[in-house]
Amino acid sequence: MTDPLIVRRKLNKMIEYLGQLKEVNQYTMENYLDNFFVKRTAERLIQLIVETATDINGHLIISSGHKPPVDYYTSFIKLSDCQIVDQKFAEEIAPSAGLRNRLVHEYEEIDDQIVYQSIQKTIESYNKYIRKIEKHLKNIENSSR
Repeated sequence: MTDPLIVRRKLNKMIEYLGQLKEVNQYTMENYLDNFFVKRTAERLIQLIVETATDINGHLIISSGHKPPVDYYTSFIKLSDCQIVDQKFAEEIAPSAGLRNRLVHEYEEIDDQIVYQSIQKTIESYNKYIRKIEKHLKNIENSSR
């Protein structure tokens, strides 16, 4: 059974991380590229946002009676399979897991320009994610009354 308190606690952390990422987004590309600390802050915040979402995804998927997702990317796709989000949105946000993996595992040289360009998209996508998860929670709460 879905525990809305757990999910909302994680959503609140995500909102906090997004607020911090918005501050990083105020830097110009040039200032961003010249500041090691700002670059690493952006990378860490993106990592935390994606990991928080995948924690939420796993909780919702398992609570829906499905098997846990095999990886971060799949957790977003399975949200669609469970009819928690629409397929189009799941396919839009799932690639953020790939960026997270590159940042964490350093599969290849980190391209600071790609990370910088992903900041605004991360903010937009995950604000949309929050709204969709909140809507799902409200539907659960309304159906249990």
